[in-house]
Amino acid sequence: MNPRIRKSTLEDAKHFIRIKERLPLSTQNDHTQQGGFLLGTDIETYKFYISHGICFTAIASGEVVGFGIMLPNELVKQSELWEKRKTVKWSVDLTKLEQSNISYLEQMAFLKGNRKLTLLLGYNLVHAAFENGADHILTTTVKKPVTNEAAIPLIHAVGGSRVGNIDEVYPQVGAINSDIYLMDKTTFYESIKSRISYDFLIANSI
Repeated sequence: MNPRIRKSTLEDAKHFIRIKERLPLSTQNDHTQQGGFLLGTDIETYKFYISHGICFTAIASGEVVGFGIMLPNELVKQSELWEKRKTVKWSVDLTKLEQSNISYLEQMAFLKGNRKLTLLLGYNLVHAAFENGADHILTTTVKKPVTNEAAIPLIHAVGGSRVGNIDEVYPQVGAINSDIYLMDKTTFYESIKSRISYDFLIANSI
């Protein structure tokens, strides 16, 4: 069976958990480009995301090998990150963001050896968010206690840039410092039209 991506179903939630458990993000290493999880997400939360967000599943050799989750504006504006927005060190005008339709790239996770599927799913996820009305997409990447750069190539490929930094404290892991990135709709379309991957994206759109 050829590798492919599709819209996620509620049955996929158990596979999201399986993948998450295989990708723990160790705080003993100071840098990773492979990605992983510092904070947990339970199966009911994954089912909620699948039901109310934009979620895609990647399949290779008949096995679920990755997934991506994008939260729409109505969920973003109710989220913990949005509640903390005034504590962020922004390099852009927060007022304009508050007046915009914002999506949030919540999670992307893949088992090793699936780089092409990672890029395909990532492009389609961002594309779907903009086609569904988003003006901007935000996402965060952990800087401390470990630097997680797994999402950076995708962010840069779609014209995204760093726009802020936030300090947080979570009981599970303690202090976390994260960079915040923004992907803009106009910049996205200009960026992908200049790349060969645009044809690949459109040809494989879900």
